Amino acid sequence: MNRVDMVRRMCAAVDSGDAEAFGAWFAADATYVFGNNEPLIGRDAVVAATAGAAGALPWVRHVVDQVAEVGDQLFCRFTIETEAPDGKQLALPCVTVIWLSGEEIVDYRVHMDISPAL
Repeated sequence: MNRVDMVRRMCAAVDSGDAEAFGAWFAADATYVFGNNEPLIGRDAVVAATAGAAGALPWVRHVVDQVAEVGDQLFCRFTIETEAPDGKQLALPCVTVIWLSGEEIVDYRVHMDISPAL
């Protein structure tokens, strides 16, 4: 599968609230870090965190702006569209670095400030 298609399918899973489908891309012992938070270890932790994040926002849509593949890493630039608590539409910049082993994600790092949405 083309890596851009992989990223788009992962985003579609999150956008539809399907944390299990998103988590299926991860190795059983993968590491996931969002911003300055402590790392999550393991697919189950990724699924739980994704479900929690999806529940904290009224809706979310990932716009894939760019995916660059360098060896076993993907550098992804997104615009995350959602709504602030006051109803204002938001377009938040996000960069994610994904390390792969074969077809599985072994390390996933999200760099964004989600605070305007909370």
